[in-house]
Amino acid sequence: MTTTAPAPTLETLRGTSLVEAYLAANPETRGYIHATLQGTRNSGDDLVDKHLKPMIDAVYRQIRALVDPATLTVAQARMYIAELAVFARHNAQFLRLAADQVVGYCPALAHELDRNFLEEGGEPGKVPAHYILYTRALLADLGLLVNGHVPADETAKLVLQHQVLVNSHMTGLIAGGYYATEGVAVAETEILRDITDRYGELTTGTSGAQLTNLDYYYRLHLDEGHEAAQVGGMSVEEAHIEGLARFIRQSDLFHLDLPQALEGFLQIFNAMADWWTQLAYRARELN
Repeated sequence: MTTTAPAPTLETLRGTSLVEAYLAANPETRGYIHATLQGTRNSGDDLVDKHLKPMIDAVYRQIRALVDPATLTVAQARMYIAELAVFARHNAQFLRLAADQVVGYCPALAHELDRNFLEEGGEPGKVPAHYILYTRALLADLGLLVNGHVPADETAKLVLQHQVLVNSHMTGLIAGGYYATEGVAVAETEILRDITDRYGELTTGTSGAQLTNLDYYYRLHLDEGHEAAQVGGMSVEEAHIEGLARFIRQSDLFHLDLPQALEGFLQIFNAMADWWTQLAYRARELN
């Protein structure tokens, strides 16, 4: 059972991390993760539903509190928007590389990664590449140019960690890492939507559906009934999450090493939580 603890602040996080703070406040999850890594727990369903999903939800609520989109200045909002666009720039190519890396060992995982690649990278005759949609929307609605933005050190570090992951020889590690990447996608998209709304309010007096191109982009990811949704009853992002969770839930079926998959999850989830935290420190310096 997830427990509550005082919400971390940028001051209390010095010397620790959001993930470490969560595990300290939730010893049951900490113990389950330790046991899984040591091979004495082997239920993928329990790992996902009782431990990883609640941890993702709790940590990203804390990230939202650290970012606090409604209080951002124009400079702070612009910084977040530019940095967050960088991973979107590379996401499709990472999915393509990951699919190629695992196809010889787990064709089903390669198929799922390829499906995600075609949605992110643009499938002929369907919705264009998501990065193209997003950057065009920023230009059209907010006059913001993020194409070619040179990333801050913390963003470059996150990109490097993903690049190392997709080049791994360990299929389970890639499966777990991509479950982390997709598992946080809904929460990240919702935070980004609030940040672009804040920027719109401050610069043009518009937000939400008034930002027509951005609104389309966000609905594409989050709405179950959007034209881009390909799995019945789930949004694009929800389908990605559950599609990759399957390989942790049924690791035995796909001959994937569950401790290895958990290692991949922890590598990327920690990296992404740290990235947001470091961006929050950077935003405070802009205040």
